[in-house]
Amino acid sequence: MEYKVCISTDKGTVKEVNQDSTMVKVANSDKYGRIALGVLCDGMGGLTHGEVASSMFVRRMQDWFAFELPMVLSRTNATQKLDGNDEVEDIVADICREWQTLAIDMNRKIFDYGMVNRAPLGTTAVAFLVIGNEFAIMNIGDSRAYKISGEEIALLTHDQSVVQDMIDRGMMTPEEAEVSPQRSVLLQCVGASMNVLPQFVRGEIKEDSSIVICSDGFWRKLYQEELISSLGPSKCTDEDRMKESLDELVELVKSREETDNISAVLIKCKV
Repeated sequence: MEYKVCISTDKGTVKEVNQDSTMVKVANSDKYGRIALGVLCDGMGGLTHGEVASSMFVRRMQDWFAFELPMVLSRTNATQKLDGNDEVEDIVADICREWQTLAIDMNRKIFDYGMVNRAPLGTTAVAFLVIGNEFAIMNIGDSRAYKISGEEIALLTHDQSVVQDMIDRGMMTPEEAEVSPQRSVLLQCVGASMNVLPQFVRGEIKEDSSIVICSDGFWRKLYQEELISSLGPSKCTDEDRMKESLDELVELVKSREETDNISAVLIKCKV
């Protein structure tokens, strides 16, 4: 798998501080070839406390990628896939377990930080890792991951929010959710409570695809057709073009009077 990557982030037109944190890493491995990881966190809290929460989580994911993932990849007792083939390692299952532990640990650390400093804070988190032709996603909150293949787009995550829960229960339409005063109220958040329940998603990259992970400040004011036309794999010819397209969408969101911070990570996966 080959990758091209870029990031665009902006504090937006209203807020004084950008509380979003982002990162993208690509590395080589002997056994699995090139591996890519993108992480985006949308912090929340008074003053700069949201920035503290989001940056704490991103730094922890950076350390995991640099120091702990190599240990996972070199294990001789990796989990076996449940497909009758005992020789096939299910490395993605091991990674998801590592992320589960990491999320619980960071939830406690950020929660404790807020208690000590008397400043409630928290952050969403969405992480997307590609290894071989498989991917793993961890999602907490309402930041999102999309996959664009050809002219089709798929939302890979499920918002952990009050309005999404009401949509799921048939109590609200998506159109009503867009203007609901509860649209930013989360059911899950890293650091806001004693417990956290991440969503995990697994899948395969079978054709050239663009992966977009983004904060709600980015996706809320955009149509999916605009993501396809600007960020589809055929448009991602080089990283300069990708960055230009991502920046243009950020400016479009700002022109539509989005009041939140606006951030996105774009990963082009070439099979």
